[in-house]
Amino acid sequence: MLSNKIIYNSKINNELKNCYLQLIKRYYTSNNNNNNNKKIKTGILMLNLGGPSNLNEVEPFLTRLFTDKEIFKLPFQQYTGTLIAKRRAPTVRKLYASIGGGSPIRKWTDLQGEKLSKLLDEISPETAPHKHYIGFRYSDPLIADTLDEMKNDDVERVIAFSQYPQFSCTTTGSSLNNLWKTLEEKDMKGHFKWSIIDRWQNHEGFIKATTHKVEKAIKQYYNKLNEQNSGNSSSGSNNNDKPVLVFSAHSLPMSTVEKGDPYPQEVSETVCKVMESLGKDKYEYMLAWQSKVGPLPWLSPKTSFVIDQLAKNKRNAIVIPIAFTSDHIETLSEIDIELQEHAKKAGMKLLVRSEALNDDPLIISAMADLVKSHLSSNNSIHSKQYHLKCPGCKQDSIYCRQILNPIEQL
Repeated sequence: MLSNKIIYNSKINNELKNCYLQLIKRYYTSNNNNNNNKKIKTGILMLNLGGPSNLNEVEPFLTRLFTDKEIFKLPFQQYTGTLIAKRRAPTVRKLYASIGGGSPIRKWTDLQGEKLSKLLDEISPETAPHKHYIGFRYSDPLIADTLDEMKNDDVERVIAFSQYPQFSCTTTGSSLNNLWKTLEEKDMKGHFKWSIIDRWQNHEGFIKATTHKVEKAIKQYYNKLNEQNSGNSSSGSNNNDKPVLVFSAHSLPMSTVEKGDPYPQEVSETVCKVMESLGKDKYEYMLAWQSKVGPLPWLSPKTSFVIDQLAKNKRNAIVIPIAFTSDHIETLSEIDIELQEHAKKAGMKLLVRSEALNDDPLIISAMADLVKSHLSSNNSIHSKQYHLKCPGCKQDSIYCRQILNPIEQL
């Protein structure tokens, strides 16, 4: 009888335990559903150039790029830009094929956005929940489609967050102009409360994250140098073994620079801040420019020219992509493949590239700090420079320097 009672009581206890566990499960499932269904209070629209995800997207990507008047001024723009894109597409497809068949920029932007939103939910609960959205200029997801997604999510406030740390009319400016234009075309001017982070070239966290990558590249450089020198008794250490730090940024047409575009100045600011963080007297450094397109003058010196001159003087280099927040064709193909081959032909003993920031915890922390500070300020515009037009730009643009339905007009 006693054993039966024990068994009976044990069954009751197990049933009660199972019932209790079910109630807990329902409670947390209900809470999670409520959180998932919660209205998005703050949307973070991550603006960037974009890139073809596969080889079939290369020509449409190039067509959008070359028909953008804010980057290339061409006669009969729509026709000429489309023709140039068609002619360049086969060559560019080969470049994307060499790095896996497409650009990784969407993958990295998504990862950055997910981690950024998660961190913001923790450090800024008063503006939570946060959700990131991607608005690419020349590839999917395009801004028009992303606006529909944000409307469906019933987002209250949106931060247009430029993923170009240094401002240029051809990059951040073009993306923002396209954003305001698309809002008008879709009759969504008053649908969201907007604020913008237009530049962050000297943000402390950005400088710290970049410096960390450079320091890592310096260690990698000396490890590779030691490997090269091991077993070669005649190759002792000398002053020429110390690398020159070559900061490489995407170039810009001189016609744009001469109008007063702030991009070269802001890239230089970033370089100076990183060198201060490293210890300015520790390494020789210079700024160079890559990715020139067409025969007209662009910013110089070209990165490849700098490598040529260093190689002539028996110097090695660490190339630092300074205007990119993630890997894409300019790092994975232009530097890692083309520039490496160029350096070998020029006779350079060793060239190392500093890693892109990608989803490094330091850059996620920097972005979160930047967004949180911006949210706390309750200002519609992050930088006082935003309203300052380039002296040589047309002053009658209906979209340039606008901000539709701002949080607070400055």
